[in-house]
Parts: sequence; structure tokens; C-alpha cells
Amino acid sequence: MHASPSNIERKPLKFLFYVEQNYSFDILRPIQKEALRRGYQVKWLVVGAEVSEQYLQAGEEKVSIEQAISYQPNAVFAPGDRIPRFIPGIKVQVFHGLNESKRGNVYPERGLFDLYCTEGPERTGTLKSLNKPYFKVVETGWVKLDTLFQYKKNQSFDKPQVLFASTFSPSLSCAEFIYEEIKRLSQNGKWQWLVTLHPKMPASTVEKYKALESEHLLFLENNRVIEGLHRADLMICDNSSIFQEFLLLNKPVVTVNNRAPLDCFIDITESEALQGAIIQALSPSAELLESIKNYGPSVTPYLDGKSSQRVVKAVEEMIDSHWVDKKPINLIRNFKIRKNLSYWKY
Repeated sequence: MHASPSNIERKPLKFLFYVEQNYSFDILRPIQKEALRRGYQVKWLVVGAEVSEQYLQAGEEKVSIEQAISYQPNAVFAPGDRIPRFIPGIKVQVFHGLNESKRGNVYPERGLFDLYCTEGPERTGTLKSLNKPYFKVVETGWVKLDTLFQYKKNQSFDKPQVLFASTFSPSLSCAEFIYEEIKRLSQNGKWQWLVTLHPKMPASTVEKYKALESEHLLFLENNRVIEGLHRADLMICDNSSIFQEFLLLNKPVVTVNNRAPLDCFIDITESEALQGAIIQALSPSAELLESIKNYGPSVTPYLDGKSSQRVVKAVEEMIDSHWVDKKPINLIRNFKIRKNLSYWKY
């Protein structure tokens, strides 16, 4: 009688986290927590000019590319859309945001991953419909939501907290468009402003907002985004996927020039309308609150804070099945990844 995968006695697995952007830390840490709970090893490969090693926490071990290869990980996890093939282990995509296909952004499958851990039925269906034999799709929920839902808020404030977050693409961002109005409103002291910007935001825009820092405006670096989401009473945003996370906390959002406005947020098209929209969001109607409440389950049914458990289980099952790498050669794409990492050894 054969043992089922769940009863297999396995050696402690070795996980590697591949990080190219600062937002990856908050996404991957729930998996680390679950892996360590199961007695597994975890190491971090932090590469590129757009990520800061300073965001690693005490006890988190960073490795070089050579060390990552000699570590012989069983699985390599990435929130981004690329991953080095030359590092051993099954390649696991955990995504850097919730599915945005309703706003015109469908994930491009490029033959780099063995396992896709999706947040809900829509992305699951999109990937499975491709009918590719070289990857598996498991619906687990998005792991960053574990961090979001498990966060312990331990402060209260004497005036409303307004969080401004913006994406970096000029065609989708409102950071420049709304700057003067935020500057004006932040100077009257009526509300406490919190500002966080996408890590790829142009440095000139970041510096403009950092220059506004005062007793009424606090700039939050990328390692404090979760804190900002919980601290804020409302969010001002544009087309960044971060407003989806805020809505999942059942709090109101004001968007500026959103390309696909929904009933669950307030959208404005003129900067002069910002103050009125904030006042409206701070006293939301029953209809708006009901729409916000219904939003979460429409995006992902996994709002229990246990997605990391499902991801690790999916990885265990793939390893136990003795998965064989069937991905396409992808010569050009893998060459570009090597060039980007300046790594040419075989």
C-alpha cells in the first residue's frame, strides 16, 4: 500500500526567496513564518539596484548567487515575473498584487515557473485555460494578505489619518497631478497625512513629497506600508493595486482618474475635488460601506490569513510528486536574466 503524499516522511525542505523589489519582503514573510514553523530552512537572495538589503530583519540570512546554487533549494519563490532558471528547485510564483484583469492587466505567462499560487478563481481560470503542461496552478489565496490581516494595530490618533499612495507609471499615476492640492491640504493641520509611493516612482517626485514632511505629513518608506494601511482612516490613490488591499480592510478609498471606477470607491477627475471627496469618505454612506464590504470576496475568497499554509502545502505536494522540469528552454529570456544578474557560470 502506497503512502499518500500527506503521510510521506520528508527531510526538512530548503526554501529560497528571490527578491528584486522592496515590496517583496512583506509578501514573502508569511511563507517564511510558516516554513520555519514546519522546521524548514529559509534563505534570501536579494539582487539588483531597486531593492534595499536594509529591509532584511534580524535572523534573515542573505546569500549570494553562488551560495544560493550550492544551497540546493527545493523551491525558489518570487513575487515578480522573472526568476533564474539556473538556481535549483521548483520555481514558485506568488504574485506581487491581486488580479488586475478587470483593469486591463492580465498576468503574462512566460514559461519561467513550475507552480502558480493564485489568489482567486479569475486568475486560476486564466492560467489553466492556457493548457500548458509545464506548470501547475493551485488556488491558495495571496500570501501578503496574511501579513495584512495578522497585523496588530496598537495606536490610536486624535485626528483623521489620510494615506496617499500612488503608482509610478506616468499614464496611471496621480502623484504629480494632485501634488499641489496635497501640499495645500497638508498645511492646514486638519488631517494627518501619510504618504507612500511605489518603489519605481521617479526620484524627482519622491523628493517633492519628502520635502513636504512636517508635523502634519509623514513619508512612509516601503517597509512601513502595512503600518500605513492599518493606521489610515481613508486612502487617496490612483490606479495602484494597493487600494485593493485597503478596501479589504473595509475602509474607504478616493481615487484620482481611475481608469475603471467601481461603486466601492469614490473617483474624482479634478484636483480641486479632493477636499470634498475626503470629507465624503470620512462620513461614508451606507451604500458605499456595503459596496466596500462586498468587494473583498469578489476579488479573492481567501480572507482567513492562512494563504501561506496553503502555499507551503502546494509546494510540498509538488515536491512529493517528483515534479520534473518541463518548462521551455526560453534561451533569450534566460539570457537576459543572466545578463541582468551578471552571472555566466554553468
